[in-house]
Amino acid sequence: MKVPEGTKLNTPKKEQTPKKETTAKNINLTQYRNSKKFRTNLLKLVLILILIGGLVYVWVNADKIFEPLRGIASKIETRTSNSIGFPITLPGSAGYSFEPFGENFSLLTDTYLYTYQTTGEQIYALRHGYSNPSQVSSDRRILLYDKASYNFALYNKTSLIYEKSVEDKILFGSLSDDDMVAIVTNSSRYSNILYIYDSGGNWKYTKKFADENVMQVAFTGDGEHFIVSTISVDSGEIVTSYYKYSIRSTEGYVWSYSFRSNSLPCGLYADLMNVISVCDNKIIALNESDGTLKGEYSFNGNLIDYALDSDFSAIYYNDVSTNRNTIISFNSSAQPSAIINAGANALKILINNNSLYVLDGINVKTYNTSLLETGSSIPLSEDYTDFIKIGESIYLLGYDTVNTERIN
Repeated sequence: MKVPEGTKLNTPKKEQTPKKETTAKNINLTQYRNSKKFRTNLLKLVLILILIGGLVYVWVNADKIFEPLRGIASKIETRTSNSIGFPITLPGSAGYSFEPFGENFSLLTDTYLYTYQTTGEQIYALRHGYSNPSQVSSDRRILLYDKASYNFALYNKTSLIYEKSVEDKILFGSLSDDDMVAIVTNSSRYSNILYIYDSGGNWKYTKKFADENVMQVAFTGDGEHFIVSTISVDSGEIVTSYYKYSIRSTEGYVWSYSFRSNSLPCGLYADLMNVISVCDNKIIALNESDGTLKGEYSFNGNLIDYALDSDFSAIYYNDVSTNRNTIISFNSSAQPSAIINAGANALKILINNNSLYVLDGINVKTYNTSLLETGSSIPLSEDYTDFIKIGESIYLLGYDTVNTERIN
């Protein structure tokens, strides 16, 4: 059919999607994808932060977390008794060494090392095989060494951590709260050689002393530094010296302090603030940071016992001028705080939680830092030669028993 000119054809128009709606859908889809990506990245970041936090926590608390696994392969299973309670009957021995060991205690004889819980239950009995055994304890470890021989070992509550030997005969050993071990030996070429080992028995440091004799070693507690006391002779006089060393440096000491008064160091304490030393005729206090003298006190008599702590120390000696057994307490600067007559029967003193405990054979008496008696003395039913304190109880070493008494 012919279409007349000028006539428009009615052709259907195509429907067009509104531009605004399409744009909105594209925007919503982009926002959704961005939001989903952000949430995914945020979740990954949170998981990474949690993982890092967990690793940091494990690293900081590694000793506590992995402590139950230390020495598990060398767990000591032997016992000589299954009894629980006190008194504990002791085996025959030429001598005993009695030490606190965290919430436990250790007993060393000429043939065995015993560890006990405070209930009196034996944890283990180790036949050590040392001819001249000595022990040093901390809250978590026992250092056992063969004096005048070559072997030493480190133990925890149930197991052997490691054992080692050195080339020269051992004079003595020291143990830090973070399980660092110091071993001092004799030597044919030197006066003494000092070795430092970490908690796993890895060698960390060696110091050779040419013309000085090492008397004590004490760790400051920072995992790096330690204090050494020595004696030497110059022009017929005894020179007493103290040195601070770092296990990270072989260039010499950090500081030193010396004096001449014919003094023999008998005990040494160190922490991050103070270095306190008891000699046979004086007590001195040094600043741990730079070795400057904080204070000193001289006495004339025979030193019987001593107890050292950061803020409160005491010496027990027989005063030559009066022939009396005397106890003097000191502050952190080695300045005397108080003095008392200890009596003729006093044997041992110890310091715990700013209290002084005195064993006089038939009683245990408690004093404060001013040496004022606090509470009631604990009467004892038999003679004891040594004692330790764990918690609120004391544990007493007798001729053939270990017993315990509660502190009022």
